[in-house]
Amino acid sequence: MLATVLVVLGSLWSGACDATEPPPATARNAILITCDTLRADRLGLYGYERPTSPELDAFARDAWVFDAAYSCAPWTQPALSSLLSGRPPEEIGVVPGNTKRMPKSIETIAETLRARGFATAAIVSNGLLRTLPERIGELGVQQGWDRYDADLTEREQNRVAYERDARGTTDAALAWLENRPKDRRFFLWVHFQDPHGPYTPPDTFAAQFDRSPQSEERLPFGKSQRGLRQIPQYQALAGEARPDVYRDRYDAEIRYFDLELGRLLAGLRADGLLDSAITVFTADHGESLGEHEQYFCHGENVHREQVHVPLVVRPPGGLRDAPERDARGFARSSAHVNHLDVAPTLFAALDLASPSGWRGTPLLEPLALAPERPLVQCFVAQRKNVSEWAIGDGRWRLLWRENEAKRLYDVRADPGELHDVSKAHPDVVERLERAYAEYERSLRPLGAGTGAESGVETELDEESSKRLEALGYVDSTR
Repeated sequence: MLATVLVVLGSLWSGACDATEPPPATARNAILITCDTLRADRLGLYGYERPTSPELDAFARDAWVFDAAYSCAPWTQPALSSLLSGRPPEEIGVVPGNTKRMPKSIETIAETLRARGFATAAIVSNGLLRTLPERIGELGVQQGWDRYDADLTEREQNRVAYERDARGTTDAALAWLENRPKDRRFFLWVHFQDPHGPYTPPDTFAAQFDRSPQSEERLPFGKSQRGLRQIPQYQALAGEARPDVYRDRYDAEIRYFDLELGRLLAGLRADGLLDSAITVFTADHGESLGEHEQYFCHGENVHREQVHVPLVVRPPGGLRDAPERDARGFARSSAHVNHLDVAPTLFAALDLASPSGWRGTPLLEPLALAPERPLVQCFVAQRKNVSEWAIGDGRWRLLWRENEAKRLYDVRADPGELHDVSKAHPDVVERLERAYAEYERSLRPLGAGTGAESGVETELDEESSKRLEALGYVDSTR
């Protein structure tokens, strides 16, 4: 199975698996767990010193941990659309920003599995993923689910946006598992909203991670939802202007999510479902906590803090024969991977053929992956002069905006992407430029060859667009 469908962003993005090795045990079920706005470097399994993620860490010790995993975009809608369709945002009509959804012509993981007899369920907790009106029908990430649970009753602190906290999300997932069709294989997707801002963890978690601010820095309160050198309007906490306090509360939100993730995993184990499933954990995107003068926001650039994500892949029965583990007991892979690899990974473990349009590579044999895969991240916004692109190969990342000079970063030596080394390495810049040109040529956007503009078939209605504008995802003044 691993030697069959290995299509990775055109001919440039091919992975390699050894067809002579025996395939892994076939999974009966598939479980995808995603967490909103979760940075990899704030987790124990990625070296963070604070105890934010003991439950996830324990789970990851029985799985592959990918150190160089990236989202396709720093916003929820395009990131999760690509993850669930196996295709980049530019192909499926989900740029710009969070304002568009995949059309019905795009086949998702859930649609494919439902057609093959799987019971499918999604438990989502972000208002951007809410259930669409019945008159519109299945669209975007909502496509393909027997059960799409977006029961969001909790309002954000500073704006009219609804969500569901981690406890409610786990409760809903466990309830579906209890009542699922027992005679069918299943695909379950659970999307947690914590730690998306505003950072409002339960008091006990806030107290656990509260520490004296490390500096006297103060930030102005913004009048918009953007985070450039200010606290975004939706993040403001009762006159609190110290950024260290926000960082602590972000950590506390991760710990709260982690506790509820542990409860979900315990329920799966108790029912014997975890060992029969392929389980993938990741985040839709990261969060800026002050890097590059962006505070407590995402969707403003494609620097690593916004697109580098955790990725953990647990094969059926767990990872029993890892060739080696680090000092903390994790089996790590340095392979350069992204969200497009999730769909073919699930299908390889289920021993099903992947649809031909998918662009990723199965990740069940990380040591056999090509060492330097060029991968793209994009941030295409409705705001003018903001869109940004990046392409990297695991070590180097090339970033640029329209009509601006390209910047090159050596992320192994400079993980914070602070030092542009493009002038010192023109050969690397040229190589990555060629790789991006090949990527663009490989795209098959909607409407191509028909005379129609590429894009989604159905855009959000006026009411939804106004709501997105209020949330800061659409800027009518630019």
